[in-house]
Amino acid sequence: MIIGLMGGIGCGKSTVLNYLEQTYNAYIIEADKVAKEIMNPGNAVYNKIADNFSEAIRDGNIDRNILADIVFHDKEKLTLLNAITHPGTIDEIKSRIRQADDNMIVIESAILPGSGLEEYCDELWFVYCELEERIRRLMKYRSYSREKCLEIIKNQPGDEEYNTYADEYIDNTYSENNTKEQIDIILQKANC
Repeated sequence: MIIGLMGGIGCGKSTVLNYLEQTYNAYIIEADKVAKEIMNPGNAVYNKIADNFSEAIRDGNIDRNILADIVFHDKEKLTLLNAITHPGTIDEIKSRIRQADDNMIVIESAILPGSGLEEYCDELWFVYCELEERIRRLMKYRSYSREKCLEIIKNQPGDEEYNTYADEYIDNTYSENNTKEQIDIILQKANC
């Protein structure tokens, strides 16, 4: 079974991933981590970034802070960066799916719908959390300001969009035990 896990920042996707990995022995693929790995020297994505964003290369590595600053202030450069990193990330995730021999694979991505990866998933799960709880978590665990939280959330797909694609819905607003119970019920229905 391949599950696509989606939801915005601060919704608690990590809580769901940890539980699936520890309790159900799921093989976890996190799109953000894959994207960072393919930006390391020796990868084709690294080479394309170095060719197009040479000012972000420091001591042979991509300085992510410089790169973020460049694309934050220039939409065209952000589009270019995404055109380099998104296909490379998707190709690497597809490769990991093909190589995995686990009974359950979970692909986590904030931008799963429309990426092409949803075609590989048996089910898409949407992890939801109320806005104020998301902001509270981000301020507490990432030390973000309220303004930064709202800016990031505004730039991600909305709950309605995630819910449109979702086969299953997990409300992670409340306790971790409540979230685990919801996961167990979903997987019991799927005979996992």
